[in-house]
Amino acid sequence: MRLCSIKGKRVRGLEGWYNALSAGDVVKIQPISSSEGVIEALIPRKNVFGRFNEKGSADQAFAANVDVVVCVASVISPPFRPRFIDRVSVLTEQCGVPLIIACNKVDLGIIEDNEERLGIFETLGFRVIRCSAKNQEGIAELKEAIRGKVAVFIGQSGVGKSSLINIILPDVAQRTAEVSEKYNRGKHTTTLAVLLDSKEEDINLIDTPGFRSLAMRNIEPDQLSSFFPEMLPLLGHCEFGASCSHTHEEGCAVMAAVERGEIFHDRYESYLRIRAELESNGHWRKKREAPRQSRNNKFRYEEDEW
Repeated sequence: MRLCSIKGKRVRGLEGWYNALSAGDVVKIQPISSSEGVIEALIPRKNVFGRFNEKGSADQAFAANVDVVVCVASVISPPFRPRFIDRVSVLTEQCGVPLIIACNKVDLGIIEDNEERLGIFETLGFRVIRCSAKNQEGIAELKEAIRGKVAVFIGQSGVGKSSLINIILPDVAQRTAEVSEKYNRGKHTTTLAVLLDSKEEDINLIDTPGFRSLAMRNIEPDQLSSFFPEMLPLLGHCEFGASCSHTHEEGCAVMAAVERGEIFHDRYESYLRIRAELESNGHWRKKREAPRQSRNNKFRYEEDEW
């Protein structure tokens, strides 16, 4: 292992980014001693997981070269939030990587409505692992699902993400915190994305900061429906064809499928909310008018409640 510094002010190929490198990046280095080196260049990334940094007005990468996204949710304390998972699913579809939903704290019990929602996710092809950091239920299944892959773990504050990671990688000892009793939501304990691995080197896991909401910015509204698997077979079959927004038009195949119960109404509500959010901001317009050098797909985080 070498402690490496960056050669110059920026890494070649990352001009315009808020941060120079991210967890999961592969770089070319020049050794200067047995314990030190200089980073000369970045090996091209296959994908990026990150956000648009408001303060720096630039893309900020949290993780790169990931094979799977694990969205950690909790059944209670903090409450199960399926709309948040809907947003994560859109972004994983956009990035072209599979999504695993790790539903933590199942030792507390899952109410019928939440179990129904988890079932909807499964019918859409998303893998759902019901687990508990407390009694280690489902941990073996989760470990096997990410073995041999680079997995990025994301989740809202307080869902038990760090607790699960501590069980999967017991030598890591990520910090954990109790859920705020006043607001029934988590307290931030992870502040930077970090790549963790097992001694056997068969599990490579990127832990990311917990957050409370996930804003959408980098998708064109007319492309959004293609990231909802249940809508894909219906695209192009609306009366207005590809120009249909699936929000109000007569003869919309998507809306008809919702009426027939073929598309779950709450998932469609998530689509409407996300589309309205995308239409109300200009980030995707700016990217189309003046694209950055990198065209990698990105996650974007917001700390405000939604």
